[in-house]
Amino acid sequence: MRPEFTNSPTSIELQGHVVSGADDRQHAIVGFDQGTFSASRILFVGAGGLTSNIAPALVRKGIGAATFFDADQVEASNLNRQHFYEWDIGHNKAIALAKNLQSACIAATELRGFALRFEEAVARHIDMVCDVAICAVDNNPARVAVSRHFRALGIPVIFAAVSRDADHGYVFVQGKEGSCIACLFPDIVNDDRYPCPGTPAMADILQAVGALAVYAIDTLLMNRQRSWNYRRISLSGGSVDGASLVPIRERCPLFNEH
Repeated sequence: MRPEFTNSPTSIELQGHVVSGADDRQHAIVGFDQGTFSASRILFVGAGGLTSNIAPALVRKGIGAATFFDADQVEASNLNRQHFYEWDIGHNKAIALAKNLQSACIAATELRGFALRFEEAVARHIDMVCDVAICAVDNNPARVAVSRHFRALGIPVIFAAVSRDADHGYVFVQGKEGSCIACLFPDIVNDDRYPCPGTPAMADILQAVGALAVYAIDTLLMNRQRSWNYRRISLSGGSVDGASLVPIRERCPLFNEH
């Protein structure tokens, strides 16, 4: 069903509906706790390609709440890999995504969308309390801001990114304590570059990285096993694949702030 847009709203709040029996198969998964999952809140910084491959899985599993922040508008070039449709073109991504996900819900998931950049939302003191934050943006200044903000709140963050050649990507889990994104990428703190418009992108690598992020969310919320905080994956071969535990980097300026 085509969503209705009224006077270009700057935020939206929606709720999914319960579908009886839709979660039956996942009850048998070892370590998965539906009660915990359906009481958990996830916050997304960015509502583009990665979020479009993470958020639908979460609402179909019955997440309790999902909040989206993004100031960008939907463009035709987004439709090959993002959870939007032709009628969404010209509308805000965060709001359009919340609307499009409502029909995918199997539980009374609370969906909120804000037509704001993360930094603007922080400046406006918008409530960002959640159980896990997902940083799915394509620039390092925002990644650093997200790392700082949620580490100060004691909230874990999952960072996800893909390469420009659409071949490989990574997921990094910044816990409440331990190593931060700058421990992994030391140069990130002083990188103020933003990507040029028209960066190549494709759905397949986004789906692969999105799956790793969805699993990592489960491990933070429930008793599903994970022996890594950094996971890499390549579609063309195994040369860059791998999983590791990134340690705290001595004299990391971002980590030492906290």
